[in-house]
Amino acid sequence: MNPKRQNTENKSPQGIIGEVIRGSTSQFETQCYELYKMPRLGTLVVSDDEYPIFGVVSHSVTESLDPTRTPRPRGPGAENVKSIYQENPQLQNLLASKFISIIVGYIENDAILRKLSPVPPRILSLTRICTESEVSEFSSNFDFIARLLNSTIGSPDDVLASFLNIAAQLRPNPEQYFVDAGKEVATLLPGQMRRVNLILRNSSI
Repeated sequence: MNPKRQNTENKSPQGIIGEVIRGSTSQFETQCYELYKMPRLGTLVVSDDEYPIFGVVSHSVTESLDPTRTPRPRGPGAENVKSIYQENPQLQNLLASKFISIIVGYIENDAILRKLSPVPPRILSLTRICTESEVSEFSSNFDFIARLLNSTIGSPDDVLASFLNIAAQLRPNPEQYFVDAGKEVATLLPGQMRRVNLILRNSSI
């Protein structure tokens, strides 16, 4: 896969959802351009820099831009939360939606390497949701599973289950994909079949 050519061909403005505001060799945090427009748990994203870095969304939060100012309730009297935002448009500039992605690979010499990046993504790198073809190619090899299982961010089992669910839907035979993934998970979690079964059950929902 040639990432630079593919990004030019497939990337749309809708795919770019924010910019990296904090990064390390194991994870990166993205602030979304739009409030509450963070990707779902388990989504494969990429920090689209000179050297693209893949991450799986593992934790999301919406909070005040100013940590010293906690949002206060706007009711009573409001009909619903939508009306609160309509009556208080300034909230769009006072709050921010962010998400943390576990780094699961990067691209070097046109090849996907499913391991930690040797360098973190640069601050203000654009973050976009991966295309279906990118997700399909990345998830064709299970080397990323160990990285997700060993993460301390969020709930690693739920993150893995969500990612497998997304990846399986792109396969002509989703059930076989779950079987193959289950074998890899079972190998990495010997003696923990209860945990393995729960991951697979949640991934197939």
